[in-house]
Amino acid sequence: MKAIVNKLIIGTVLLMVAIGCKDSNKISISTNFDQLSDKGLHMGDKLPLEISSEDGTIDSYTVKLNGKDYESNNIVLDSTNSSLGANTLVVNINYNGDHKKEIETVFNIYSNVKEKEFNYSIIQEYPHNPELFTQGFTYKNGVITESSGLYEKSKLVRYNLGETAFKQSISLAPQFFAEGFAVLNNKLYLLTWREKTLLIYNQATFELEKQQPYPNNLSEGWGATTIGDDIVVSDGSSKLKFYDQNFNLKRTISAIGYNQIYSNLNELEYANGLIYANIFEKPIILAIDPKTGVVVAKADFSDLAKKNQTNADAVLNGIAHVEGNHFLITGKLWSKIYKVIFQD
Repeated sequence: MKAIVNKLIIGTVLLMVAIGCKDSNKISISTNFDQLSDKGLHMGDKLPLEISSEDGTIDSYTVKLNGKDYESNNIVLDSTNSSLGANTLVVNINYNGDHKKEIETVFNIYSNVKEKEFNYSIIQEYPHNPELFTQGFTYKNGVITESSGLYEKSKLVRYNLGETAFKQSISLAPQFFAEGFAVLNNKLYLLTWREKTLLIYNQATFELEKQQPYPNNLSEGWGATTIGDDIVVSDGSSKLKFYDQNFNLKRTISAIGYNQIYSNLNELEYANGLIYANIFEKPIILAIDPKTGVVVAKADFSDLAKKNQTNADAVLNGIAHVEGNHFLITGKLWSKIYKVIFQD
């Protein structure tokens, strides 16, 4: 009987020790990571890292910012340790003597400069074929080239500005939903939406010369333009991807404002050293620095959208540069094309 009691006592002590060890492994750690993720920071800010515990002892911790280790949290954000857009922060915490815990978060660094508001004036109005589900839209020497979307209705058309009759027209295979396009070296690179297929045409004749699958880094095609020998593509996210003519990815930027990252980038146009991009289902056009992704200005076309949005699909979605600060603006199923001039 005594042996049994001793065994019970020993067992109870061991259980208490085990519970004690188990409890020492678990402490509540509070951080300001949620605040960092929600608020975002700017270059030049000190990383405001806060770590504490009410039921344990934090002995030390190390910080890893974008893969680089730091011994303290006295980190000032700059181009050597971070970049505009998403940044990864990992903290390795030593607590209660010999226990460790790793916490990770992603936070955004925004532009240090607030976006300008572009005003605009309407110079002239032109007719636009209201059957065109506008996706890509370019202008050259008085002629519009346009891609029109929807399954079983997608096509490429070309017509004189001021007219609605087509000079050229070619329909896509019914399984393709046409999106934006870019012209480079006499080739017209037409994106498809979810078919992950690039269609390459002779830009003068609209003869289909080649079709090829998207690279793995492009899930959907939305808008496109060219900068030099680069084809710039949007995919409905905040990112703009720069490809060579063989569609090898060269680099990626995100559209970054003073207090937000802009998503749903759609139709694109490069002019005056900037990428102009409209936001899908919003009457907003952004002017983006192609080197950094910083949104330097934006224009609100709500007035034009209200005049032309006859249904939910009839959204602004056409930007074509004419000259200087003159642009042509239209949208899906709109009956008008507007020539506007941007003003700071």
